[in-house]
Amino acid sequence: MRHISHAVLLLSFVAAAGPAAAQDRVPIFVKSAGARSGFTDPSQDRLDSVRDLARRLSHSPVFRVVESESDATTVIEVLDRGTTLHTNLLGPQNASSVTVRLKVRDYSTDFTGVSGPKAMLTGYGAAASNVVGQLEAWVKSNRDRLAAAKSGA
Repeated sequence: MRHISHAVLLLSFVAAAGPAAAQDRVPIFVKSAGARSGFTDPSQDRLDSVRDLARRLSHSPVFRVVESESDATTVIEVLDRGTTLHTNLLGPQNASSVTVRLKVRDYSTDFTGVSGPKAMLTGYGAAASNVVGQLEAWVKSNRDRLAAAKSGA
């Protein structure tokens, strides 16, 4: 009986803390550069990176992915992605990259994530994870300004 009451108490605490934690996260919307004025983006590469980023952002403790741009404080626009070949001690290696533009009201800046030395195995997913890490660091440095932007100040 005692274990059950502790479990119920823990579950109620998690349930109560969950929504508050979600509201503290920054609302973010992810789109591709080619999707404008209601038209779809013809680049499957950019669309794949939109999905990669949205998936990784949904697991972020800093961001909350929203379904529309009007619900977002921050908007990420996938500009480009590519793969370059370079040679190191292991021979020829691919390095994948994803470039995005972060927009907060009238402010914007670009980020580029690059996959690490295991690019052949991780590719664009690793580059997307790298971008998310950069975005999280940016938010931590700019939390006060984001709160002002969110409130409309």
